[in-house]
Amino acid sequence: MNKTLEIKSPWTMVPAEYIDLCMAEIRNALPPDHPLQEHAIYPGIKWARRPIFIVDDDTTGEWIRMDFEQKKRWRKTKYKVPAMEVFKSCGEVAAMIERDHLAELAAWRAAAADADE
Repeated sequence: MNKTLEIKSPWTMVPAEYIDLCMAEIRNALPPDHPLQEHAIYPGIKWARRPIFIVDDDTTGEWIRMDFEQKKRWRKTKYKVPAMEVFKSCGEVAAMIERDHLAELAAWRAAAADADE
């Protein structure tokens, strides 16, 4: 039985009406010879207010965190591609979402404590 992935702040689901636009932008950001150009990808999760996505790679069954804030040069070409981290399982993605969630909560609590002083 597959476990449902719980999306927690700062992560959010990409609205269905923007999926095609996001897929086009991701493909546009990749060089023509990049392996992901051939893959069936689905950018279903996004960091709120930041250009960072969790993309389902339906070709390999993996998830890829694509960070458009942190770009790296593609091989020795002029292209810069988003920094990518590959996750092999839903559990790895869930752990990353949980870490980001707890970090955001800690930042909110620290800001609230500073405001109270």
